[in-house]
This record gives sequence, structure tokens and C-alpha cells, in this order.
Amino acid sequence: MQIQLKNHTFQVDPGQNKHYWSYINSIDWEPHTFAIFDHFVNTDSVVLDIGSWSGVLTLYAAKTAKEVHALDPDPVCFSELNTNVTLNPAVADKIKTYKTAISDKKETVRLSARDQYGASSSSILERKRDTENSLELNTVSLADFLQAENIQTVDFIKMDVEGAEFRILPSIGKALEKVNYPTLYVSFHYSFLNENMYHKYIPSKFLNKVFIRLENTFGFSIFQKKIRKEIENLFNDVKAYTYIYKSDGTQISFDDLQRKPELIKGTDLVFTNKEWHTSTPLNVPK
Repeated sequence: MQIQLKNHTFQVDPGQNKHYWSYINSIDWEPHTFAIFDHFVNTDSVVLDIGSWSGVLTLYAAKTAKEVHALDPDPVCFSELNTNVTLNPAVADKIKTYKTAISDKKETVRLSARDQYGASSSSILERKRDTENSLELNTVSLADFLQAENIQTVDFIKMDVEGAEFRILPSIGKALEKVNYPTLYVSFHYSFLNENMYHKYIPSKFLNKVFIRLENTFGFSIFQKKIRKEIENLFNDVKAYTYIYKSDGTQISFDDLQRKPELIKGTDLVFTNKEWHTSTPLNVPK
């Protein structure tokens, strides 16, 4: 299957996700993401794509970057990632893939899937509605991963890890310092953290479903205080960055995040030491 990502053409094997690849190919998919990559990734960049799924942004980054390290522990995603890298020999030599799960430390965890593995929703934060949750894997910290793979230089990190960001960010300082604070683009999955709270504190699958439905309908949050406590120190290890941008290009501050940590429910964030000027805020889907 041939797909077009902005002005670049790629060959992919859609595997079980043909509908998703067709969707990506049929619309102006995530213009804010491409704008971030286009601004912060150049021909000298070493990119870490943490949570690469089947490789859509890995391939896009490799068209420009010097080197891309793509990580995904989901066995279906990893297989499809390798297939899609192979199908694009013009960039394949720039890409190295890893079936690796980054977290805050080395431990054995379960990787849960909502419906099936490979669907870009597998998470180490378990939830009651997961139908596949039997896959055990070993996690590793980002610092230990960089050391094990002897990666000395990183210029840009994309992190889209379905909730694991709440484990990684409070422990990422040593790794970022080692590679001189590369631009860090993080997708947040607040709902995954919320559902994980239900999983921990409400054993009944039926009550989980009822309370989550009520929450989605009426907007209240049973675990708001617990979540605020969970994320109150979330950004301590990234305070060395000069700038924070929402994914539409709007600049915010650490004070904004301290006052309203729930801000991450509605936006991804870019932490960087490079200015990013946009003439008008980008159109980012809610």
C-alpha cells in the first residue's frame, strides 16, 4: 500500500490496521505533529521514536533525520514496524528498531491491550476493560537503554506510550542531562491513568464500567485528587528546559502546569530549548 505523508511517499504493509492507514492517507492527518517534526528535526538530528506503532512517524522522521531509533514493545506493532522499514529501502539504513518498553525502572510488567495487540493502544497501565492482558515484558529506564545501546547523541524524542509517560517523566532527568536535553515531544493519555485508578481501587468490572460512563457523561472525577497527587511532580525532571509549547504552538509555563496539571487532558507538550514561532495556532483536534 502506498501512502502519502505531506510531501513524502512510502510503501507500507497495513497488516491488521488497513482502516487506520487508509484514514491517515485520506486526510490531513495530525498536521500539528508534522509541524513539530518539521521544525525540530533536521538533517543532523538523531531521533528517538518511543512508541513507534507501525512506523508512520519513524518513516517520516527518517526522510530528514540522520538516524532514527524506533521503540515499541507491542509484538504486533514491532513486527509491522520492521516490515514497513524494510519496504522503504531509501530510509531503512537510517532506522534501528527495538522491541523495548521504556518505564521508570527495570521490572517485569504486563502489557495490556484494549481489543487486540497492534492497535496503537497497548499500555503498561492495566484497565478493567482490557481483553488481552497476559503479555509479560521487561521494562527499562531511558538512561539504561541509552547506555546499553551506546547512544551518545539524541536531538529529538517523540514519546507516545499510552500512559507509560506518567512513569517515565518523573525519572527521565538523568537521561536527558546525559544527551544535553533534546527537544522532547510527549503525548499524554490522561484517560489511561484515570482508568488505571479505577482498576486499582474498584475491583468490580461492572462498577468500573458504570462509574466511567457516569464520569464521561457528567464530567465529575472520582479520583481527581489521587491523579493530581500522582502527577504533581510529573514535570520536575524537565524543568531545565527553557520553553514549553502546547501542540498547537502556544507557549505555556511550568507555573501553568503547576496550577492546572489537568491541562494535559487536552494537549500534547513540547519541551525544548529552541524557540518555536507559529504565526497562528495550529488546528489541533480536541
